[in-house]
Amino acid sequence: MRILDERVERYVRGLQPERSPVMAEMEAVAERDDVPIVHWETGRFLAVLARAVDPVMVLEVGTAIGYSTLHMAEQLRNGRVVTLERDPERAAQARSYLERGGVSDRVELVEGDALETLPGLDGPFDLLFVDASKGEYARYIELAQPKLSERALMVVDNLLMSGEVALPEGADTRWNSDSLASARRLNLDLLGSDDWLACVLPVGDGIGVAARRGL
Repeated sequence: MRILDERVERYVRGLQPERSPVMAEMEAVAERDDVPIVHWETGRFLAVLARAVDPVMVLEVGTAIGYSTLHMAEQLRNGRVVTLERDPERAAQARSYLERGGVSDRVELVEGDALETLPGLDGPFDLLFVDASKGEYARYIELAQPKLSERALMVVDNLLMSGEVALPEGADTRWNSDSLASARRLNLDLLGSDDWLACVLPVGDGIGVAARRGL
């Protein structure tokens, strides 16, 4: 399925600027090796937030090869990204790309299962980006929430899952049923939350964007 009309999608993609050599290589490697990275539009959205919010600390759950990390880190003035990745091979690739991208001094990459490493982080974090195991999204947010600043923003990727969240139960889908159920549940929870003022946007593969309500 397409989230956007094909003509609109083609037009928007035609507006995209040329990538840096490092970013272009990351996209090519991700396509070749089937590495799950964010859509460029999502990366640019994160970059805009990083520039506008000017966070002291960013928490990213799910590094992969560092594509979204690079988008954010490039725009930081004095802040840094703490990013969590459980796959040692991908963590090594990310470190290499972030070094080549000139942002390694702004990034701390923590290896291990985020459910285990996240509780040991200090914070406070001004921006949270979640893009890891889909079935654990709610748990990641639960663990991260006490470590967020009062002004924190949150972005969650893949909440429309190629548009398949809108399909009826029992339809043939590319995403597995557990991931789809998790996304549908989180969409409802975010929009009905007392803790977050949230929306779901058809950007990339669908992103949830939320600001903390008053503490």
